[in-house]
Amino acid sequence: MANLDVSDLLILKEIYKTRGISSSVGPVGLSQPAISVRLGHLRRHFGDALFVRTSVGMMPTPYLESLLPGIDEALTLLAPNEARHEDFDAATSSRTFRLGLTNVAQMALLPQLLALFEERAPQLSVESVDLDHEVGHMLEAGELDVAVGFAADLHTGIYQQRLFTEHYACVARADHPRVQGQLTKAQLMSEAYVALEAPATGYSLLDKELEKQGVRRRIKVKVSSFLGIGQTVSMTNLLAIVPARLAQALAYGGRVQVLKIPVASPSYEVRQYWHERFHREPGNCWLRQIMFNTFLDMPGSPIHSNPL
Repeated sequence: MANLDVSDLLILKEIYKTRGISSSVGPVGLSQPAISVRLGHLRRHFGDALFVRTSVGMMPTPYLESLLPGIDEALTLLAPNEARHEDFDAATSSRTFRLGLTNVAQMALLPQLLALFEERAPQLSVESVDLDHEVGHMLEAGELDVAVGFAADLHTGIYQQRLFTEHYACVARADHPRVQGQLTKAQLMSEAYVALEAPATGYSLLDKELEKQGVRRRIKVKVSSFLGIGQTVSMTNLLAIVPARLAQALAYGGRVQVLKIPVASPSYEVRQYWHERFHREPGNCWLRQIMFNTFLDMPGSPIHSNPL
């Protein structure tokens, strides 16, 4: 017998605990004759009797007793035992979760998630990291626990889960002199815009899709981030087309109005991503479940465009 397996170690441990072969049948999952045969192989393998029959049952030899610490370590490492994974207690944990979030997720989703953490996991901390082309490697290395909203192709080993489908909406200052309550196609084309310059994102396809509907926007300002768009819109007559849930967040406070886009515009799926290394890690599992329960098909802005 060149190698031992987990069942061999279980046999030694159970005979040691129960002092008999017959009483080890249930825990080991083998018949009494099968255990006796395996014990014979083990004796030859180790060159020792391992157990000796006495008036109080089968007692271990000194050699076997010297092996027991190693047997316990091997069983802890190798035996399929879900109980050895410590449960994650969100109510008492002081862990810091690192979340990879797009600008939209930081503005529209993170506040709601933090409110839930305050209620259910008051000692948890969160670090929010902007997403870039390194997101796959960061998930793999454990530098990020979960990424949300990033729709780029990721390398092998990344799990993903759909949270909701996002649409686009238009935003304008609440007291805009020309646009109030609704947006016509003529206004959509004539008004000036602040727009996102983001070639590597789905937003870059927005104007291509609008052009298919016969709409060419007049873009006056280009920015590299959604951060600050709300302030720009609320203080100027510029319009902006943004994801609908971000539009809803910008409208909070009453300085910005949300308008339905009067033509068809694209939609996209927002997903959460994690690496297979951490697929069964209890804290990561808890975090993903919270994200899923909170954001699955979460309501968006009541005013949104129809998807293509």
